[in-house]
This record gives sequence, structure tokens and C-alpha cells, in this order.
Amino acid sequence: MFQALVTDASYKHAVALTRHAKVAIPNLRVVGHDEVHGVFAGSHRCYDAILTGMPLERALRDGTFDMVIPVGATSVLTVAAECPALAVLSTREELEVCYDKRRTVELANQLEVPAPQTWLVRRAEESASLPVSFPCVVKASREGSGCKKVSYCTNHAELSGAIDQLLVLLRGRAEVLVQEFIQGTGFGFFGLMNHGEPLRVFMHQRIREYPPSGGRSTAARAYYSPRLKELGLRLLAALKWHGVAMVEFKYSEPRADFVLMEINGKFWGSLELGLSAGVNFGADLIRLFRGEALSYSERYERDWEFYWPLDDDLLTLLKTGALRRIGDYWKPNAHTNLGQSLRSDAIKSLRLAGKILGGLLPSSASPDSSKWRDRADRALGPQASPLGSASHFNE
Repeated sequence: MFQALVTDASYKHAVALTRHAKVAIPNLRVVGHDEVHGVFAGSHRCYDAILTGMPLERALRDGTFDMVIPVGATSVLTVAAECPALAVLSTREELEVCYDKRRTVELANQLEVPAPQTWLVRRAEESASLPVSFPCVVKASREGSGCKKVSYCTNHAELSGAIDQLLVLLRGRAEVLVQEFIQGTGFGFFGLMNHGEPLRVFMHQRIREYPPSGGRSTAARAYYSPRLKELGLRLLAALKWHGVAMVEFKYSEPRADFVLMEINGKFWGSLELGLSAGVNFGADLIRLFRGEALSYSERYERDWEFYWPLDDDLLTLLKTGALRRIGDYWKPNAHTNLGQSLRSDAIKSLRLAGKILGGLLPSSASPDSSKWRDRADRALGPQASPLGSASHFNE
């Protein structure tokens, strides 16, 4: 029996990689860890046990695992610091290039990979002297800073205000990046790398995202482009990347090329599209860790779409006035993550209803959306078992 710990077990892509890995690898036992939402993670029966109510550091010290698969950004850094020998990860320096968005852009410029113009800002007053064109984007300079706020500014007053607000939220954990806004469709290059050598390759095109102005994928389709592959591999090869990574781009019509957005040195939220299209990243990561021979492959279903209805795709359709597109869920080449866990779907439905009611009704008549989310959270029951406990589930 080979035992793996999967972190951030309530994340939809943690559930997906576990389900597909257990189908592909006999005698695989998976323990999920989620410090807070263990009961939610436990609604998915793919996990043989759930560790909850304890920090990841303690779970790593106290547990006996053959391998650890970190899913979230913070978990990757924790595992890299605590037990790198139990995971397939790049070095701390290589991870730092991905987590520091300024260094990511510097690497892209060195490798002649198209990237947005980028400025590092430490004080709001600096915004007046920036040679920036509008609209522009304001965000934290570091992944894992604890602040995911992204602002889109159309003039210097908005820019100064957005920088001020973000500096307060960051509290010194990161600086502020101001970037050229790239208009275009989102594309992703995904790879499993062995010290800079590609083993598995997948690409996708975003259909929708939430929020619609720019965010995570809520619907995507499989895609293939030699140019996209070339740019993604150029970056990951230069980093001598080890493990999985997503390189995110937008296609810019004025530049007639893909423009780098960021490198995510971890599993990505839309992972289930690639898994269902035939690229079993989780299982192959385990095989790489165990020293099994893997030859390069870029084979996958190209005419393949995936939708995450309760993970905000329905909300995106509602906000963009495109509810008629719900019918796409039933196309012959379409797939969704509905029905994998009825309990999980019910909880997500409650949370989605809270977001919709909180956003559509007038403020005087609308229940506070946080109250609706609290009701959904209470439907989970207690969020954490006593410190050090494990909840067990059968496959």
C-alpha cells in the first residue's frame, strides 16, 4: 500500500486529482488534509481519511506518508520547507521566481517571452510618475501574500487609490505591481516536468472566468498550439522545473502573440479538464516520484470542454446575461463536475444562492450574502475535529 497525503483537500482540483489517481494506481491510499474545511472535503469519498483541525506542519511531522502532494500555493511552500524529499518540487529558488511576479516578468524578458509592461510600487505617490497607459492592473507582487485583490484602473486617481488600498491590505507582506492591461482570451500551458524536461503537456483555452473581468476558469476547452507550447516550455526549461506547473497567457490581437500573465508552480483550478481529456497529472506525478519510467506525451482529447456550474460558472452566466448558454453543459463533448458528491453539490448550491441573492437584491431588501454563506457553512456541521484527529472514509 502506497500512502500519499494530498493537501487542501476541499479544493475541487484536489478532489479531481485524487479521484483520477486512485483509478490509475492500484493500492493507492490517499489521506486528505484541510485545516478548516475537513468535513466538506470528507463529503468526497475519494479520500481514505481526512486530517483536519491541525496545521499542515503538524500533519507532516506526525503522519507517516510515502509521498506528499501539495495543492495550494501556501502548501507548496510549507512542504518545500518541511519535507521536500517527500514531494516532487522545484528548489526554493525556482519556486521563488514563480511566486515573485516581478521576477517572473524579468525571466520572461530575458527569454524573449512576451509579457506586460510592469512596474513595482512601494508608495501611492509613485503612481503619478509611472509611464502607464490605461486601463492598467494593480495586484500584489507575490503569490501567497494572503491578498488576492486585483484592481482595474482607468485614470491616475483610481490608480493611486488602488495602490493605497492594496498596501494597507498587504501590511508589508508584499509590494504592489502595476501592469499593462492585456485584452484578450486566456490560454494555459500545463506541464509535468522532470528537472526541466517535459513529460506531460496539456493546453487549454478559457471559455468563461469569474469574475468576468478576469479571474479563475469556470469553463474551458482543450486546445493545442505549437507557439503556446514553445513559450511555456521555454520558461519551465529555463527554470529546470521539477513537478507540475501552469503557465498562463492571454492572446493579444495587437501583438498577434501570446502574452505571459503568470507562472503557477502548483496544481491549477481547472485541472479536471486535462484529467478528463486523458492527461492524468496526479497519477503521473506519483509515478515520477516513485522512479517509474515515463516517456514524453502530448496526447489528449482536443475536442473536449469542461464546465464547473456550481463553482461560479452559473454566476458568470448570470452576470453576463448569457444564461441561455446553460445548454452547452449537454453538448456531446461537454463534461461537468456535477454529481460527484450530492452533499458537496448541495452545499455549493447554497453558497451560490447566497452570492446571487447578495448581489442582485437591493441592499435594503437583500440578506447579507455573508449570512447566507454562514448558513451554508453551518450545513457542513463542525468545521474541524479536535486537534490531531482524523476522520476516516471508505472509498
